Parts: sequence; structure tokens; C-alpha cells
Amino acid sequence: MALQPRQITATHRNDPQWIIELWLAIHGGDPAPDARALAKVSGDIIKAVSKHLDPAHQKAVVAALGH
Repeated sequence: MALQPRQITATHRNDPQWIIELWLAIHGGDPAPDARALAKVSGDIIKAVSKHLDPAHQKAVVAALGH
């Protein structure tokens, strides 16, 4: 049984969250994870990584994510 390619539609925002979502969509398994789950996971990853920034930048990242 041959695998049939399927189209993945993603809005290109050219920001870290979009890049993580794209990577997870490509490498996240077959079938690809749900788009809502991708958005949450990528936001959580960025928030976790932002803890290594100075406090002002960390606050700005958290504010931008809306968390």
C-alpha cells in the first residue's frame, strides 16, 4: 500500500512559533499532530526558553504570547 501525500496548510508568519509548528508538522509523526496542539506546544516551548533571557525580554516574550 503506497502512502498518499497530503497537503499541510500552514500560515507562514516567519516567527519562532511558526518555525516550531512547521518542524512539528513535518517531524511530529504520521498523522501530523493537530494544528491547535502544535500552536500550544510551540508557545509553551518559546515560553520555557524565554526563562533564559534577561527579565525585561522574558516579560516581553510572555506578554507577546498572551500567557
